[in-house]
Amino acid sequence: AISAEYPPFEYIEKGEIKGFDIDVAKLIGKTLGVQVVFENRAFNTIFPLLDNGQADAAISTITASVERRKSFDFSEVYYKSDLATIFKEQRPITTVGQLEGKKVACQLGSTMELWLKAHVPSASRVAMDHTNQAVEALKAGHVDTVLIDEVQALMITQKNPGLSYAVIAPVDEGYAIAFKKGSAHKEPVDRALKALIAGGELKKLEAQWLKDPALWK
Repeated sequence: AISAEYPPFEYIEKGEIKGFDIDVAKLIGKTLGVQVVFENRAFNTIFPLLDNGQADAAISTITASVERRKSFDFSEVYYKSDLATIFKEQRPITTVGQLEGKKVACQLGSTMELWLKAHVPSASRVAMDHTNQAVEALKAGHVDTVLIDEVQALMITQKNPGLSYAVIAPVDEGYAIAFKKGSAHKEPVDRALKALIAGGELKKLEAQWLKDPALWK
């Protein structure tokens, strides 16, 4: 299960599903000798798909938070990205304190939405299905900022003159592949991930997808 609305991690271009997470999943499948089939859904439906047995695993910039670990199993962490704000250059929001009382857009069901609720309860949360909706709301002046991860913040500001970003909070929890509790798929996926990390293949994908802003213009 994926939600292909979060470039450069997962997105659709000319009818093809692409991105860092997609290539990570394909590499794991190749290492295990299995075919990977992607089921593209809204992000807030991914965990129900796992619960219902309609998906074996989910990879979609999913933070392996303490709260989520109570209900689902997770693979080894394969990437970490700090929290950032996107804002209009003339109205910067560069600290957590500046989020107080502001209209803040974030993806529905995301860790950003949960973080905002826990750390800045006075902010007006505007949860949206897709990141591009949040960015358009910011450009139209309907929200003051977008809360997102650092990598995507950099990508979005590269593509949108007049927008800038700032890292506002570190994260202790990284992105991992989610499974239903007790899933037999976790152990082999962990084994494959460890081999890919040790062999340097994941670092190569990071360089390809996450470290070259020229690819995002």
